[in-house]
Amino acid sequence: MFFNMKFNIVRNSMILIVLALFSIESYAYIHADKRDSSDLDILSLTLDGAIELALDKNLTLLIAQKEIERVDWSRKENWNSLLPSVSANAQYTNNILKPVFFADFFPGGKMEMGSNNSYAVTGALQVPILSIPLFKSIRLSELELKSTLESARESKIELISQVKSSYYGILMLQESLRVLNDSYSNAQETASNIELMYSNGMASEFDMIRSQVSVKNLLPSLTQAKNSLELAKMQIKILLSLPLETSIELKGSIQDFENELSKREQMDYNLSNNSNIRRLKIQQMVLNKNFELIRSQRLPSLSGFANYQLQMQSEDFNLTHPWSNSFAVGFSIQVPIFNKFSIYNKEKQARVAIMQLEHQRELTELNLATSLKNTLNEMERASVQYESDKEAVRQATRGYEIAKVRYSTGAGTLLELNDSELALTSSRLNLTQAIYDYLKAKSEYDKIRGLEY
Repeated sequence: MFFNMKFNIVRNSMILIVLALFSIESYAYIHADKRDSSDLDILSLTLDGAIELALDKNLTLLIAQKEIERVDWSRKENWNSLLPSVSANAQYTNNILKPVFFADFFPGGKMEMGSNNSYAVTGALQVPILSIPLFKSIRLSELELKSTLESARESKIELISQVKSSYYGILMLQESLRVLNDSYSNAQETASNIELMYSNGMASEFDMIRSQVSVKNLLPSLTQAKNSLELAKMQIKILLSLPLETSIELKGSIQDFENELSKREQMDYNLSNNSNIRRLKIQQMVLNKNFELIRSQRLPSLSGFANYQLQMQSEDFNLTHPWSNSFAVGFSIQVPIFNKFSIYNKEKQARVAIMQLEHQRELTELNLATSLKNTLNEMERASVQYESDKEAVRQATRGYEIAKVRYSTGAGTLLELNDSELALTSSRLNLTQAIYDYLKAKSEYDKIRGLEY
């Protein structure tokens, strides 16, 4: 009874660990790819290939790219505001009651002016000559584009981190499934040997029953591990914007990345490439320019204009009468005098926003520095755990071989054999998990520092 409880607790703990590792954070994007899945067969992916495919197909990056295009057109629109504006207008007027001109020498003291119908065609041109707010607005649009580019870069780094974690997770689960399969094979081999020994009177019926039950107890764990692997593959397909029916195969194994653990990362706390910090710096520049824009509204603006008018009047609808024209050019200056303290209040709001953003930036830097140190500590812990687990696997393997010989010769017990097999399985799973923990922490470290693929 005690052995069964111990075995079940450890086994269930291992499965829970495996499942928890594969609750991969991902955006709930569903992409309907129109390619025929029958032509894809099995898509074989390396880590680099998976990242490249994600960067090419992921909907988040496509949305970010379209946002860059939109902001770029907005920037061009602001630059085009420096160009002259030209307009034309045509107008027809029916003077139902004509305007009058009063004078004593007119009969009745007044005289009607104009004709029943009047026609006018007007053309106007206006050119901004000096407008500080306009130039400030153009500078703000440049900063908006810069901020959008940084947001797209942040989405790219986040996506790469998610793909790496998902890829490492699948490799880890595949290795865990192999370990469980080996454990299942060992349990079957032990059960077969004990059954043969029982038939020859060399083992008890109790040992035979216990060994067969151990085999059956491993089947649900194998099924659960297979289901978790399928779920993890579905999640990476979503990240890669692949149809869910696509069959994928990840090349290599989690052990291929063991050399990463031999690399000792320097305690580098440089966050200058972190996207959050960079965006906050850009946002600070935006607020400063916005403050300058508000202040510039106190300054006068100068523009030039040209107006041309062609007009004619007639009592009927005959357009062959002589037309008269006029043309004028000049300058227009607008000087703000009193605006109900609107600019003053806006300046105060802008100053408060600038100070608020400065505090937010300091807080963000502190939080990111803490996160960076935590990831470095986790990498160090995983490295130490890896070295310990590697030695544990070696010793557990040797212990299992000894326990098999001892039981076959009658010097050991079934409990001893099962315990050694369980220790071997647990140590192998722990070794796989240590590698995964390091790789995941390294991926998070790269993301926090803003390192691109």
